[in-house]
Amino acid sequence: MSEDFQWNDDHQVELLTNRFEEMIHNGNPVYFDAEEFELLIDFYQNAFNTEKSRLAVELAMQQHPYNSNLKVKQARQMAAEGHFIKSLELLNKLETAEPNDPDLIMTKGSVYSMMMEFGKAINEYKKALVLADQEDMEDIYATIAFEYENLSDFDHALLYLKKALTISKQPEQVLSEIGMVFELLNDMDQAITFFTQQIDINPYSTASWFNLGLAYHHAELFEKAIDAFEYVLAIDDTHMQALLSCGQSYEALEQFNKAIETYHEALTINPEDAQTYYRLGECYEKHTDYTQALSHYQKATEIDEFMAEPWAGIAVIFDEEDKTKVAVKYMDRAIELDQFNTEFLLIKADMHIKLKEYAQAVKCFKKAEELDPRDPDLWVEYANLYILQHQFEKANQVLKTGLIHQPENSRILYRLAGILLRQRNTIQAQYYLETALETDFEGHTEFLEFYPGALENDHILDMIKIYAPKS
Repeated sequence: MSEDFQWNDDHQVELLTNRFEEMIHNGNPVYFDAEEFELLIDFYQNAFNTEKSRLAVELAMQQHPYNSNLKVKQARQMAAEGHFIKSLELLNKLETAEPNDPDLIMTKGSVYSMMMEFGKAINEYKKALVLADQEDMEDIYATIAFEYENLSDFDHALLYLKKALTISKQPEQVLSEIGMVFELLNDMDQAITFFTQQIDINPYSTASWFNLGLAYHHAELFEKAIDAFEYVLAIDDTHMQALLSCGQSYEALEQFNKAIETYHEALTINPEDAQTYYRLGECYEKHTDYTQALSHYQKATEIDEFMAEPWAGIAVIFDEEDKTKVAVKYMDRAIELDQFNTEFLLIKADMHIKLKEYAQAVKCFKKAEELDPRDPDLWVEYANLYILQHQFEKANQVLKTGLIHQPENSRILYRLAGILLRQRNTIQAQYYLETALETDFEGHTEFLEFYPGALENDHILDMIKIYAPKS
């Protein structure tokens, strides 16, 4: 085959696959050279077409039984079908004959990754680094970083992503991955410093400005976040994510009119974006314009019926309008689409409480407990179910269970103190109250709202004064 023939051309790949699929249809064997088989196998494996990739591998091994590159593809096919041990046996045998083949080593690493042996995968990829051409180094660095992310070793992931960045021809993608790792590390100070430095290097990098904006947003520096997102839009006024993120920063500042204006601008770029309609629904809901909120939530579900949040939004609107029985049905749909969302379960529990369907509410709380016992709102809301029914001992038990999972949750501590005071258990109440005051003094206002009788208790008032911040 001519060296000038470029098989990476989409049209040529299409001709090749057409030849192969015509052969399958007619049942007449056709000869393909080894390079053609490599391209066919890669094409079908990348498309996750297991049946055709397997067929291509089988035919390749019949026509070119000693070709080592095709045997590596065969090993990859074995792994894709779950035959990891057979795949590794073949790769180890090939490695004995060709120990310096980087594609073989990378394939071996990917097999270990599929087996969730991430440490072994990293070792293989590091071996490949020594053997690889310069043009492949960025991909290998990024692959190693991904495996460290799988190990939750985000510091090492960051290290290798920075290595990838130094040689990257497409730095925007690497910068975005670095931003995600900073978020996983929850280190916004380092993120802000890093992306500011990147902007000094390239002031027109949309990825650097965008990730700087995200870092400011997560650090609750919303005005600075908006400035950063506006720089992104100054460089690229069609940057959809920058518009959406800018809108969310306006929401965080409770500047809902500005958020609505920003989201409508986003719709001029993509008028069929479900996320934008959902965010508009949220803003109108916070404005208590329930007609507009409902309209935008419904539009979001029409565009993407599998997006859970707008279904929950519709449920909340109906609940606000005292159509709680209808609201429950919409919340059921949201939970069906996002079964691990404890917030949805707590909202649904509250709806059942309004309907006095206490057994159904308990089911929601128990499911939420099963999913995430560290949800900060779960235990107080669960206890409120029993407080409403004057079952204070059960409420007490729920809160004490909550403290096992969240010993420093001041809301649980304050609520427990209030219940114990209602039960005339003053000594225990004072213990929990003192612990709560030490943890979060500001939370005592909610405690006084729940148990206003504390205002008539001089000892309790003295305790509050002791822990009040000194001016």
